[in-house]
Amino acid sequence: MESTICSIQVHVRRTGEMVNINVIPSTTTYDAIIRKVCERINEPEPSHYYLALNYEVELKNDNIFQSQQQDGRYQLIMRTRWLLEYLAEKEKLRNLLIQERMMMNVLPTSLSHAIEDSSQETTEMSIVSNSNAIASSSSNANSQSILHDVVHATSQQIPRQDIQNYLHEAVGKTFDIMLMGSPRVGKSTLINAILQKDAAQTHAGRNACTKEFSYYEYEESYITETEENTTKTSTSSIRIWDSPGIEDWTILDVKEYVQDLINKKNPVCLIFCASPGTYVELEQLKGIVEACKNLKVFIAMVVTNMYASDEADIILKIFQDTLIRHHVQKKVENNIYYYGPIGLCTQVNSIDYVVDDIRKKPEGIDELMLGIMNSLSDEKLLQWCFAIQNNAPFWARAQRQIWKFYSSVKRLLHY
Repeated sequence: MESTICSIQVHVRRTGEMVNINVIPSTTTYDAIIRKVCERINEPEPSHYYLALNYEVELKNDNIFQSQQQDGRYQLIMRTRWLLEYLAEKEKLRNLLIQERMMMNVLPTSLSHAIEDSSQETTEMSIVSNSNAIASSSSNANSQSILHDVVHATSQQIPRQDIQNYLHEAVGKTFDIMLMGSPRVGKSTLINAILQKDAAQTHAGRNACTKEFSYYEYEESYITETEENTTKTSTSSIRIWDSPGIEDWTILDVKEYVQDLINKKNPVCLIFCASPGTYVELEQLKGIVEACKNLKVFIAMVVTNMYASDEADIILKIFQDTLIRHHVQKKVENNIYYYGPIGLCTQVNSIDYVVDDIRKKPEGIDELMLGIMNSLSDEKLLQWCFAIQNNAPFWARAQRQIWKFYSSVKRLLHY
């Protein structure tokens, strides 16, 4: 019987930490490993996590560690349900802080310096006198202290039940995500990669002049326990709308139709797809973006089949030129071009690309999902996350980025 103690390394996806844990083959359960890691990282809720092997296999808590698995790569991953509640908590906290900031006129001025990125400093600061620099440093230190106190005090005021009720309210309804673009540009393939579901398929024989949208619908449930030891269930009906081809529509047709549809559905977001070799009418594109902007619906403009030809870069440039008419480009990160609350654009490949002896893996899907997530807020953010909750590989890979972004003081205070 095996009894020699050995050591394994566990990567905590939420924090990025690497934790070494001693285990006994044929004796130590995976549940015990989870508890040991949580104890080491001061995490009070081990039940919120699961252990994965090689980023793929979820290990059952009551299974026992075996010696042949000693060299495996282990990851401690927060379960998606609890990560969703964390996001709901941060959104509720952000809303409360914004309300408090509006009531306390001192916050926007005295605290703005405390949360600015140090990379924004200019050479002008180097010629400030020492006394001014010391005073400024002292003021910033005081502001940071006040800021920490405000955030901490406000977060302590939010009961767990309120956070869960906030999430129930956001997701316990029907909500919509819209796809637009010419037929056969890879819309269905893209949404399948995002949802990890076999969503509605594009029909090759569709009449491009029809103005009928088709949609794929599925349900997700969120269940919690109440203080009275009963359960509360909210069921979402999520609809993915697939547009007809718009090539033969007039510019006015496109703008009015999209505006009317957005008015009726108020979608979480609109994803517009184009790919090399397909039709992109610039004036129609402008009409779609204007309709989204007017009705405050976020648009993600996606070049699909990015490896197919160099034309992908030309389409991306068209997207950039269209979005910059409405908002300055805020940043470029992981090949995502952000244009504030208006939209973003990027390139992706949803499935393996194989031509002759060339094979390229899918690329850009995680970044697109995160980009949309980072651009939405409040109810629509939670609905987007709820819609994609079954894409377990994404949530495992992206936990560190999600945790860092939604914990940032800049986001909490809406700077």
